[in-house]
Amino acid sequence: MPSGGGATDHGDVRASATEQWASRRRLYVDNLKVILIAAVIAGHAVLGYAPLDSWSYADVREVSLSSVTGIVLLVLAAPFGLLVIPLLFLIAGLLTAPSVERKGSRRFATDRLLRLGVPFAVFALLMWPALEYALFRWLGAAPDPWTYLLAERSLDTGVLWFVGALLVFSLTYAGWARARRGAPAPRRRGGIRIGHLFALAGAATVATFLVRLVVPFEEDNWFIDLNIWEWPACAAVFGLGIVAAREDWLSAVPDRLGRQSRTVTLAAVGAAGLLALAMLLLGLPVDLIWGGWHWPALAFAAGEVTLSVFGPVWLLAVAQRHLDRRIAIAGPVARRSAYGAFMLQGPVLIGLALALRPVPVPAEVKAMLVAVAGVTCSFVLSRLLIERVPGVARVL
Repeated sequence: MPSGGGATDHGDVRASATEQWASRRRLYVDNLKVILIAAVIAGHAVLGYAPLDSWSYADVREVSLSSVTGIVLLVLAAPFGLLVIPLLFLIAGLLTAPSVERKGSRRFATDRLLRLGVPFAVFALLMWPALEYALFRWLGAAPDPWTYLLAERSLDTGVLWFVGALLVFSLTYAGWARARRGAPAPRRRGGIRIGHLFALAGAATVATFLVRLVVPFEEDNWFIDLNIWEWPACAAVFGLGIVAAREDWLSAVPDRLGRQSRTVTLAAVGAAGLLALAMLLLGLPVDLIWGGWHWPALAFAAGEVTLSVFGPVWLLAVAQRHLDRRIAIAGPVARRSAYGAFMLQGPVLIGLALALRPVPVPAEVKAMLVAVAGVTCSFVLSRLLIERVPGVARVL
């Protein structure tokens, strides 16, 4: 008869594989990813009960957060929310340049298609739209699938627009690197300075303003929803990561630039408050900031892009100082499971919200419960899939 140690042996093998994976990674980068992805999942859990319609469950929520809670969350979380995705794009750019050099453009592109393209196709194009339609059909009286798609105008990808955009940016850089293969590297005088970041933010602001003339903030796109209105800023910080990788920002952001970026970020947050106050005093509708030939749209784009460019630089410098060590909430297993947790958060959060739907408690309690359980379950489910389903580890 087989001994009872067999399961332990397999567990040791899985643990060893995870430890080996973790040993090849930069500790602060993976710790930061765990924290950011956990924050994204918790944020979406809360948005499910907010009257903002920024998360699918909010459209069919049974209870809503109080106005006081909503205002507090908006003031505290909105600036942070505008920094999370750009910071992930900055990290992706920093990791992309050395990866292309190490693997070559062709192998890198193949790897990106596997690790980004396959999950995007499965989760964003198949699972998420089906799950969202089932939710609205059951609770929102959605019509038949064809009428539903025509009414929606585009295929909703949920939070996975990030993966689709990152795939496009990555393949574009791989193609550019292949086209320039053998060409001498451009010479730069000195490193990246604050003036370069201002120039980058200015260019991205103009591009954002122009894009939102066609695709306003938070509006669906035709055919597939990829948050095109957010691409200029995301492409800017991804490109910044590509350039900064040559200056070894993965090891350390220059101290002075990190401090300057902190100052600009905090100033941008203050300016956003002044914009909100000015619009309130002038009696201007909030819709003006989402896009169009209006000064509020330009001002909002400038503030958002400034946060998207300078904020990630500051937070990256902070992470390098404080997260380059082992922390309790981000062990090797959590770091290995982070990408999968990001992909799985949609069905996990909606499932938990539906399970709590009959429970007669305030929205604040439900939001907290779904947030804590959602983060935990997303990471645990990701770990189980990676360890127990053949082939998943190559993708997630």
